[in-house]
Amino acid sequence: MRCFISIELESSIKNNINDFILQNNLSKIFSGVRWIKPDNLHITLAFLGDISADRISDVKKILTKIAPNHMPFSIDLSDLGFFPNLKNPRVLWIGIKEQPNLLKLKDDIDKRLDAFNISYDKKPFSPHLTIGRIREPLKIEPKAVAEMEFKASFLVTEIYLMKSDLSPTGASYTNLYNVKLG
Repeated sequence: MRCFISIELESSIKNNINDFILQNNLSKIFSGVRWIKPDNLHITLAFLGDISADRISDVKKILTKIAPNHMPFSIDLSDLGFFPNLKNPRVLWIGIKEQPNLLKLKDDIDKRLDAFNISYDKKPFSPHLTIGRIREPLKIEPKAVAEMEFKASFLVTEIYLMKSDLSPTGASYTNLYNVKLG
């Protein structure tokens, strides 16, 4: 199974992001972007990739062990950005203001995954919320991006183990397990 550990967003935040995309005509400004379906918006803490069913129980144990050590915390979403950069954009994202509790949670997850010898994507963690993927070269005016503002906050109370199924129409996600923080 293709899986990841994530923070899921409240439906009101997903709706706010969708409204932001529509109100700012982002599909016209950024033509050629494949927008993430509102239901699929999430913050990835660890991308596990293909993982066997027996390792799923280990991941559930890890999350169960980690969650009580972390109290709920707030996340502030702000601004737009691109990976890898503005000159060669491949991913369009909304940023996450620095949040020490998020970084501690991510670090704890990574350490436990390492201890259980579960492989995951070990790229440096750059907290963000992907809202679109760019398929073809796209010239972006920095001024146009700077003029767009998105701000929202929400409380993180749970962490999730999600399964991802890919199809020609895009990914669909299924919650395999979730556990409350604190």
